[in-house]
Amino acid sequence: MTNITLRSLLLLTSAITLLGCDDQGGDNADVQTNEAYPTIIGYYTPSTQPTKKTLSGSYLAGQHAQMNHDWEKASEYFEDILTHNPDDREIENRVMALSLGSGNYDRSISMSKKIVINQKDEPLAQLIVALDEFKKGQYKEAETRILKVKQDGLGSAIMPLIRAWCEAGQGKTDINTLKDSPSFLYQSVLIADYTGDTEAIKKLAQTYNFTRTPTPISGLVEIADVFAKHGEITEAKEIYSALRNAIPDQTGDIGVKLKKIAEEKPIETPKVTPQEGLARALLDTARLLANGYEESAVLFTHMSRFLDPQRPDTLELLAQFSAGNHRYQTAINYLSKIDPNNSESQSPETISRQIALLLELDNQKDEAIRVLKDLVDKNNNVDAQIQIGDIYRQDEKYKDALTAYNKAASMLGDKIPQEHWQLLFSRGIANERLSNWDQAEKDLSTALLYEPDQPYILNYLGYTWADQGRNLDKAIEMIEKAARLKPDDGSIIDSLGWVYFRMERYADSVKTLESAIELQPYEAEINDHLGDAYWQVGRKKEARFQWKRAISFTKDDKLIEKIQAKITDGLPQSNTVQNTLSDKLPDKLVDNK
Repeated sequence: MTNITLRSLLLLTSAITLLGCDDQGGDNADVQTNEAYPTIIGYYTPSTQPTKKTLSGSYLAGQHAQMNHDWEKASEYFEDILTHNPDDREIENRVMALSLGSGNYDRSISMSKKIVINQKDEPLAQLIVALDEFKKGQYKEAETRILKVKQDGLGSAIMPLIRAWCEAGQGKTDINTLKDSPSFLYQSVLIADYTGDTEAIKKLAQTYNFTRTPTPISGLVEIADVFAKHGEITEAKEIYSALRNAIPDQTGDIGVKLKKIAEEKPIETPKVTPQEGLARALLDTARLLANGYEESAVLFTHMSRFLDPQRPDTLELLAQFSAGNHRYQTAINYLSKIDPNNSESQSPETISRQIALLLELDNQKDEAIRVLKDLVDKNNNVDAQIQIGDIYRQDEKYKDALTAYNKAASMLGDKIPQEHWQLLFSRGIANERLSNWDQAEKDLSTALLYEPDQPYILNYLGYTWADQGRNLDKAIEMIEKAARLKPDDGSIIDSLGWVYFRMERYADSVKTLESAIELQPYEAEINDHLGDAYWQVGRKKEARFQWKRAISFTKDDKLIEKIQAKITDGLPQSNTVQNTLSDKLPDKLVDNK
């Protein structure tokens, strides 16, 4: 008897079952399908029944949503699990954190209050409940709760500040623990000002050189204002003078304050409330965590927003986090909530231009252009007009881009000043793509005259000259300079290697292009260039390998066809090589947005 393996039996069974699927007549027309044993194809037939939620499905969907930074959707999926397992501690904690991180503060507080009953040592839950009490003015209750949180890790960094503001809310100045950290000194001044403790302010002013502490510029201005208000004139003048020298654009405001001091006129500054002060401290903590601990940074930013909902820089940071994670509509929502009248750094025009950029990134280019055109029509905003041109250029609509750039130039009176060198650069690119070389060279040369050390102008103009076989000595000098300025930019190093190739310096080309590949290993153009260089030095197997890699990194059918021809036939014997990608300089070399 022949031995039949399990695998053979399964294959045989599958074949018989598939034959049973044929209902078109023939030898198997009599075969009837037993409903108790569905055919293989039956397993793939779309179900007409609604899909039922399962715990495992909700968990996996929640994990996926969280990994994609959609915390709001993730919390909803994990909520489904809690309806079936209301005492699942791990899921409770996750819903609490995700609700906070998506701005659902009421749900996060509600969950936190439940958690602290059964998990008294859960630090985040205790902190969220304490912040809720703090916001309501229940400072004593918040302080008592904070004392229950373990003072280790991040707790040791932020808990002293929370406690100090709890004390301030009760009319006490307790800043002794803050003096040990230079980053807390700014908060110490705000607390002493809130409680009206002139003696504490005097001691702070005479003990520390605040210009040497890690205090932001806006914080130093506030500190000097507080010192001036409380009579610490010498220290206030020192800070004002240091700021005037460091930030010339604020000379006017600071000069007014120095004049008031000289005339012995009072400088009034409003007190920062406990809620506002602690919100700033939480925001500063978020900024410190942003590099490397983004999820924690998002939570602390939302804590700050919970205490001070309209603070512009909190909304700006949340928008940055969202945009960085490709949540463009969420970022737009945060920016739309900013009140420009309450923002020192954001004008209505700036916010609109940022929203337009996010719309462009979200592939809503028509809407982005509409927002920008509205800015141009209402405010004659030349930067918005330039941004319109950039959108068209990125979309390879060079005629529309050129029209937009020319309009921007007209808005500037047709003499483009140095501060708008990027307009010259961008218009030069558009002209070059449209083969208006004389005008392109004029724009690019003027831009380079304004910015002689701008690596992308050097690279673009030099590369284009080299590609045309013109001014080769000057072109190579410019591209080498660009490479020295940006040695970590694979695109510029690629340009240098390709110009070496055009000059038949093949050994230099190979060495340089290998460096470019290390920087940007998945760029089709660089792999294609390296393949060409390998071929010219006789490394033909490696050349074909690089060309095959280039094909794997592009979806451009015409490009694939051209490279495939090189894989089949190699490069022509002529020293003049028509490169598949060098007919235009890629936009990836242009970092002027």
